[in-house]
Amino acid sequence: MIFGLLIPLFFIVILIVVARKLFAKDSGSAPSTFSIRRLFQYLLLFGLLVVSATGTSGLIGRLFDSGQVIAESRSELARDLTFVIIGIPLFLAVGLWTRRTLNSDPSERHAAAWNIYLTVTSITALVTSMTSAYSVLNWAIGNAAFGGQQLSSFLVWGLVWITHWQLIQSNSTDEDARIHYVIGSLIGLGTLSFGAGGLVSSIARLAINTDEKALLVQSTNPTIKALILIIVGLPVWYQYWLTKALNSTRELVWYSYVLLIGVAGGFITLVVSSSIVIYDLLVWTLGDPQEGVASKHFDSSAAALGGVIAGLAVWWYHGKVVNTVTVSSVKSRDEIRRVYEYIISGISLISAAAGLMMIIVAIVESVTPGEIISTTSSSNTLMVAITLILVGAPIWYFFWSRIESHVVAGGEEISSPTRRIFLLMLFGVASVAAVISLLSAVFLLLDGLLNDQFGLESLREMRFALAILLSNAAIGWYHWSIYRQERSADVKKSERERFIVLVGPKDAELVAILKKELGGQVQMWRALQDGSNLMGKTKTNLGSNSEVDGQWDRQKVLDLVKTIDFPEIMIVKEKRGLKAIPISRRD
Repeated sequence: MIFGLLIPLFFIVILIVVARKLFAKDSGSAPSTFSIRRLFQYLLLFGLLVVSATGTSGLIGRLFDSGQVIAESRSELARDLTFVIIGIPLFLAVGLWTRRTLNSDPSERHAAAWNIYLTVTSITALVTSMTSAYSVLNWAIGNAAFGGQQLSSFLVWGLVWITHWQLIQSNSTDEDARIHYVIGSLIGLGTLSFGAGGLVSSIARLAINTDEKALLVQSTNPTIKALILIIVGLPVWYQYWLTKALNSTRELVWYSYVLLIGVAGGFITLVVSSSIVIYDLLVWTLGDPQEGVASKHFDSSAAALGGVIAGLAVWWYHGKVVNTVTVSSVKSRDEIRRVYEYIISGISLISAAAGLMMIIVAIVESVTPGEIISTTSSSNTLMVAITLILVGAPIWYFFWSRIESHVVAGGEEISSPTRRIFLLMLFGVASVAAVISLLSAVFLLLDGLLNDQFGLESLREMRFALAILLSNAAIGWYHWSIYRQERSADVKKSERERFIVLVGPKDAELVAILKKELGGQVQMWRALQDGSNLMGKTKTNLGSNSEVDGQWDRQKVLDLVKTIDFPEIMIVKEKRGLKAIPISRRD
């Protein structure tokens, strides 16, 4: 899979969000988001949990392996005993300290440090238990020897995950647990995709391989392993994504996951994998195959076919999620839809441009034969070029034509910040690549001339530099010409997301209505006293549990919010009616 290309960028986005939470300026109503005490307290709690779980699973694993251990390690036994004897009491002590802290200060439950601890611990337990579950299932079907350590690790870390999952459900809001849900969704999706792709690949190999003995040895185990990955990954993806993350608030991390991992990751996997399949087919029929046996030649295609199916499924599903979000929004075509279309257009354009580059390389190779073999290299290079163009050009044309139709329809597309960023980014990247390739080509030219060695062989060495120069010059010129025509148009500023705070009696249905009608974030703060009667009250009286009488008039709240232009407001329910107060979380 190609998910590895985008996962670092996705985690950079998450780190940015976490850093903002840790070092954000505290507001008057929000708890402190960072302190040295919290850092060391939760770091110590996490470390002691890992030590305790490792020692416990090690001792239990020895019980499962009793009678089967051939060479017992006394050092490992001493380590496990130390972890249990020292680690568990210390963990319980720090855990009790943490519980007292949470009970004495309810705002601590929403502090960034506590929620980061829950996220890191849950994800660590999830990955460890999934890895152990994979080994246990391999043993259960007779595909591997019994390992008591893996079974005990699955039981212990599975219990750790369940415990912390319950803590998150009972103590954390959706906003607090958002990053946890998205990371868990990524882990589940990755495991499920690898399993589905591996299953398709093993079936494809089964279809093209005629050696029954090789089939038994090479295909059965991969098929079983792929099925186990699906069994392990599907419940995780369902629990994290379908149950939680899919219905959470749409914000930076959520959109980064859907667009970077789901849309871009799935589409890149589809493009690369389908290119391998088409290339093998073209080489077999028109080119010069290195293998005369079809089963050997198409072995890479069988492996890539799984990537085609998995990539297509991931891209299609997350594209459908994006379409659902944009259809339910107020505008028929918003920036999220534009980001989706420009991502697909950009990736497919890169594929088509690479095909154009390889055509130039093939032409140079055909007129400048190398010292050993010439025709084989140039013909197969041409097959690469045709493959990339066949894969990228139709998709680019389809999406770019759709984008340009909106440009013709009105000026809203031209003023889009997404379009302006896309044009400048492509022009900039193409220009940098063209300059670097120009430097390389000139260096090779001068090097050959100064050493009296310039000839066809020198031109052959310059083939990639020339191809990159010409293809990127064409891309840069095309997008610069579009930008030059549109740069006079003012780029509209992106609208700030609505942020609404309701102060009054709890009403979950009202929150749901506001989110559905207006989008953004809606928080409900329970008022213990009517705001109009606070003057003159003592601090003791303010701490009473007498809640404001009455219920919200939902239609009046909705009408009031629609008449206010401020993106961030607080609606207070008083006995005299509703009071709207513009607020700002950034000042």
